[in-house]
Amino acid sequence: MTDDPPDYGFEKPALKSLTLKSAAAIAIAAVASRFAIELPAGAAQELAGALIDLVTTLGLIGVAVGRTRARGPII
Repeated sequence: MTDDPPDYGFEKPALKSLTLKSAAAIAIAAVASRFAIELPAGAAQELAGALIDLVTTLGLIGVAVGRTRARGPII
């Protein structure tokens, strides 16, 4: 017997969450509407996915830089 939690098939990482992507897509569409920019169909969703990927990547780079600096000499 293993101690692994049961797999119900609906657990997924937050980055794949439709709620997170929907919120980002709504925000992008609202900003585009505010500036009178007409987006093609599906563009807000694609931009939301790209924005989430960008924020994640920059966060990981920031963590890597912080860890590298923490291991260097203290000046």
